[in-house]
Order: sequence, then structure tokens, then C-alpha cells
Amino acid sequence: MASRAGHVAGFVVKYLLRTIWVATMILTPLFGFWLASSLAAYENATQWLALLVGLLLFPILPVGWELVFVWRRGRQEAPRKAILTRLDRLVLRTLLINGLFLATTLYFAHGTAFRALAVRGDWMLDGHYGPVASTVRGWLLAFADRLDERRVADDDRYGKSDKAPDPWDVKREPEPAPKPPEPGAVATPRDPLAWPLAVDVDPLVRDMPEAMQTSIDAVGKYLASRFIDKKLLVKAIHDYVVMRLSYDHAALELILKHDYANTPSQEAEEVFARKTGVCEGYARLMVALGKAANIEIAYVTGHIRDSRRRLSLDETGQPNLEGVSHAWNAVKIDEHWYLIDATWDDPTNGTPTTTYLFTPPKLLTYDHLPEDSAWQLRADPITLGDFVRQPLLSPSIGEFGLELVEPTRSQITVDGDAEIILANPQHAKLSAVARRDGERDGQDTRCKVTTRDARTRVACELPAGEWEVQLFAAHDADTQAGRYTLDYVGSILVNSH
Repeated sequence: MASRAGHVAGFVVKYLLRTIWVATMILTPLFGFWLASSLAAYENATQWLALLVGLLLFPILPVGWELVFVWRRGRQEAPRKAILTRLDRLVLRTLLINGLFLATTLYFAHGTAFRALAVRGDWMLDGHYGPVASTVRGWLLAFADRLDERRVADDDRYGKSDKAPDPWDVKREPEPAPKPPEPGAVATPRDPLAWPLAVDVDPLVRDMPEAMQTSIDAVGKYLASRFIDKKLLVKAIHDYVVMRLSYDHAALELILKHDYANTPSQEAEEVFARKTGVCEGYARLMVALGKAANIEIAYVTGHIRDSRRRLSLDETGQPNLEGVSHAWNAVKIDEHWYLIDATWDDPTNGTPTTTYLFTPPKLLTYDHLPEDSAWQLRADPITLGDFVRQPLLSPSIGEFGLELVEPTRSQITVDGDAEIILANPQHAKLSAVARRDGERDGQDTRCKVTTRDARTRVACELPAGEWEVQLFAAHDADTQAGRYTLDYVGSILVNSH
């Protein structure tokens, strides 16, 4: 009886192994075609080429190889006995051909291969949103995300984040929701401490005596003695860092080359003395000034991205949609945590902006993704895949009460015309231009913008090619006054056929 059971078990195991062995012949070429077609969609190449690659991977090349083997064997007078069965040979040939293809693809497109799967791995489901399509899309993108996360190696160039608070203990303020103005309603005075804060720099910061700037401790104590409100104190620290420091582009070049031995120290004391640093230096100086002023400021690392910074190449020479490594801060005020990026509030003209000062968490994750998801400070943290796929928006889109309705992805494929829909309850003034993707100084093509009720439609007629549609906005009250500037709020990457 035991012998019979062992025989049955052996048969089952042999059958399962055989099934798995044959399944690899089917699944490996399918993965190769998925990768090739996703790269084609990502790079705006024709899918006919991807289809040809898929057919070559299986059955054309493996079966052709086997037929040549059979033909040559048939011409032999006394062929040796075959060691493998025809099916086994076909499986091996398929694995060898596909393994060579995958190795070559990953070698030459290592910066974009898995990224293409994460961004455009569901290209075949474009326009389909039913239950079946949504389920399949979820499976495909979840698998792509796992591959992409494996590709993104731990990057310690800026160190590790400080310990994040327990997500259950984070007190969250409600996210700002765009609301249309009530007809005939009297405008309520705006809370001066609500995001975004006024960009004006307090004279106590702007005109701080040099005698008070002899050390980090001296500056922290000076600011703490003059700003009672903690939010205003943190703004003063933020503005001081932005005004004192200038961005060290030479140091960044060294960091991207992994030349850490010659990279200037980014510790707070050294950065304070040199008056220059990269993002790490800005963030560490924020921490040190907070400590001197008795304010808890944490150090956070992760990735940043937006359309303009997307064009900056990383050390592999590839533009990354997930962005590049970066460091910023979080600050605790009256048991609430807020997010700050002094580096991105440092413009070229020296006047601090406040887009990245107390930025609402949902808006900040448009272009900042911390390594530790707890530092998102969101009740619904997003994944790296979500971060890469979402449109390339700036948190400033929230300043104008705008919300992107369509598209919901960073990259889309269209047949000539691209359409973008935004909820616009505050009737902000919008403008949009399209330019060839990757061309910083290319010729702009103005898109048609129409607003009806509380929605704005952007329509762009685009010739075949890769395009970037840039969106700009201004407050309606400013446009009525006739004196305004349009602020960049985001981009959509468009592959036009």
C-alpha cells in the first residue's frame, strides 16, 4: 500500500514538474513581448515592431531552430540517439532565445525597462475600465511594481530619514478641498497661517544683524526670542535657510559621479559656514536651527520628480520618472506634523517661495516620495508605482483650487489630439502649451483652453511624436486686475500617433 502511494506521489510530482517546465516555454516569451510592447508604448514606438519581436521569440525562432536541427539530423546516415525529446528541445531553445533577448534588453535599457512596465504595462487596456479590465490592470501593474522596486536600489547618498512617527499617532489636518464661491457671498478673510503662506520675508529675518549670525545656535535663539507663534517661527527658519544658502551645483555633480571623497560636507555646521549646499545641506541646517530654536524638525529622504527636473539625467544617463534622490524635512508643531522642502522654495532671485512650506501631504506626494512611507503623513500612502504613474503635477495646483480629472496618468497615448480636463471651481485662469518632449528651448504650440461652469478643458492638436503639455495657472482675481504671472502647475507626457 505504501509503495502504491509512493508511486502515485512520484507521478504527481513528475507531472507538476513537467507542467512547470512546459509552462516556461509559454510564459517567458509572453513576458518578453510584454516588456517589448511596454517599452514601445513608453518610447512612442510602433507596436508592430513589438509584435514582430514577440513572434520571433515564439514560435518563429525556437521552432525554426528545431526544424533546422531535424533537417540536419535527417541528412545524417546514422544519427545518434537523441538525448532529449522534441518538446524538451523546444523548451530549451525557447528559454535560450528569450533569455538572450531579456539580457540584451535589460543591459541596453536598464534605466527604463522596468519603468516602462510600471508606467505603460497596461497599454493594451487603454480606454477599458470595466471590472475585468480593472482586475487585469491591477495584476499587471502590481507585478510591474514589484520588478520596479527591485530595480530601485537603496540609495544612501543623503543618508537615512529620522525615525518617522507611528501613522496611528499622526494628527492630520483636513486636506484643502476646492470649493466654488457662493453667489453673492462676502469673501471671508483668509487665514494668514493657512497654506500657502505669504511669501514676504519678515524684516526680523531679512535684516538680521550679522552679530546675531555667528553660529547656528545664535541664529536659532535669536529667531525663537522674536517669533512667539510656532508656525511663524518655522517660516522664519525656512526663510533664513533659503536666504542664507545658495545651491551648490558643483557638489551635486560630484555626488552624481559618486565622488564622495571630494564632495563638500553637508553637515549643518559646514553648510552654515560655507553658505552653500545641496538638498541634504538645506535639510540638515533646518534640523539644526530647529533644535537651537526648540522646534522638532526631522530629516527625510526619498525621491522627487516633476517635468522640469525629469529632464535632469541621473548617473545612468537616463531621465527617471520616479525622479532622483532628495532630502527634505518634517516639523512637529502642537502635536501636528507638517512637511517642508526649503531647497525647492529657493528660487534663483533669492526671494523664498512658500509652496513647499507646510504643504498638504496629498499635494506633496505629487512630486515627493519618502523612502519611509510613514513620512508621507497620509492616511492612504501611495506606492512607488502609484507615484510614477500619477500625472506630473506640482503642489501649486492646489493653490488655485484645481484638480486634474483626466488623464490620470503621467504618460498617455493619443491619435493626434490630446484632451485634459480639470475641475476649476475657483475659476482660475489657465494656459497650456505643448512642446516636443526633451526640447528645453523648442517651439511651443499653444493649446485651446475653454472653461464652462466649474470645468476647464485643454485641447491640443499634436502631430505625431512625443510631446509634453505644460499647464500654467493664475488666480482669477489677479487676472481681473490685469497684473499677474502664470505659475507652472504640471505637465502631461503625450505620445501622439
